[in-house]
Amino acid sequence: MAEGSMMKPLVSILTPVYNSEPYLDAFFQSILAQEYNEYELIVVNDGSTDSSEDIIRKYAERFKAIGKRFVYIKQENGGQAKALNAGFPYIRGEYFVWPDSDDILCPDNISAKVTYMISHPEVALGISWAEHIDEQGNHIELLKRAPSNPDNLFIDLLLSRNVQFCPGIYILKTAAFMKCYPNLRIDESRAGQNYQLLLPVAYRYNYGYIDKVLYKYVLHPSSHSNSDLDSEEVQLGRFQEHERLLSRLVEHFCNDQDLPLYLRMIRVHFNELYLRIAHSHRDRKRACNYFGQLVKLGGVSVKDAIYFISSMAGVALKG
Repeated sequence: MAEGSMMKPLVSILTPVYNSEPYLDAFFQSILAQEYNEYELIVVNDGSTDSSEDIIRKYAERFKAIGKRFVYIKQENGGQAKALNAGFPYIRGEYFVWPDSDDILCPDNISAKVTYMISHPEVALGISWAEHIDEQGNHIELLKRAPSNPDNLFIDLLLSRNVQFCPGIYILKTAAFMKCYPNLRIDESRAGQNYQLLLPVAYRYNYGYIDKVLYKYVLHPSSHSNSDLDSEEVQLGRFQEHERLLSRLVEHFCNDQDLPLYLRMIRVHFNELYLRIAHSHRDRKRACNYFGQLVKLGGVSVKDAIYFISSMAGVALKG
């Protein structure tokens, strides 16, 4: 951070880019429109095959012309986690944000976040709201976490409930991140980078809420996130990879007293998901196996029993 009593804290904007050519102009323009002026950009081109690089280089010159540090990194395609790892060592800001390159930051995104973090020094993670919009800018829905009482972001992350994963709503203290990941590397799984950034911070530090829309999460028709989910094997494979990632994470940073509880919680949660997937595919053998795992874990709910009985009877449940 620059010295001087009137200087504002530097914020690092770390952004992976993969074939974002149609959206990069709007993304970079939203950064140029920020009310807050003390920021730097770290852009990681994750092996784009379109014209993303040309657009990045064009804006690199524009940001440098107004005195902004702009770090450009190019790598072979390896996924968002690998791209983030490439960028972490270049972070100089007291805080950092990691928006997607196909979304839009509201003009007060950084200013509102920094104001909140300065006024709440005990907080390591700030969480705002987002507006889900289509490519024409039409409103779809408001995306926000509704804190429970008592509030436990860590457990909600483990169970994937009441959590928004559009990354542009978050701001994180760099020092807290570095204590969680002193080697500045997260697991390079093809999924789960937001979990990896949020989970250890939610476990170890205070977090707080900025009750304002600061991000536009854009629905793109070309999104491939659900393109191959019809296959039972693909569905199970994705959740199993995520279960393994969460288990590795809690084993890494949870204390010995908490670890058995959270590992069991993860196993129960995912076996419930697997049971529902098996039911939807009329897979009695797998349904029986996953229900048996829930019995062993002592985690059978009424809904689990209904799904199991329906699977054995060949009756399809809705929802």
